[in-house]
Amino acid sequence: MKKSSKNMPPVRYSKTPPPGWPSDEELRRVEKKLEKMLPTRILGDSATPVQNAKYAICIEFVKYANKSDITQREMAKILGVTESRVSEILHYHFDHFTIDRLLELLIKIKPKAYLKVA
Repeated sequence: MKKSSKNMPPVRYSKTPPPGWPSDEELRRVEKKLEKMLPTRILGDSATPVQNAKYAICIEFVKYANKSDITQREMAKILGVTESRVSEILHYHFDHFTIDRLLELLIKIKPKAYLKVA
């Protein structure tokens, strides 16, 4: 076992968070809210070409939502789909969609969009 140096002060841990940090109660509220939310999907190295294409299309929806500062409800009205479907697209849960369907929806918000197949 390695001996500690005499010059090193003992490690101290504070029981209270630094100023500006959320309280335990706030953290519990946020955790409870996050439990109900759809997590964002990340593709792994084993993703198929179809999954990669769908993912690339979904990225365009996310870019549009961020640039336009639009809510999911507003986007759902524009696309003519439910808010839950928009949420699925924005979190890359595209299993319910074909590439064709995603492109049809994308063209509603980006009429000049195109898909480059390599």
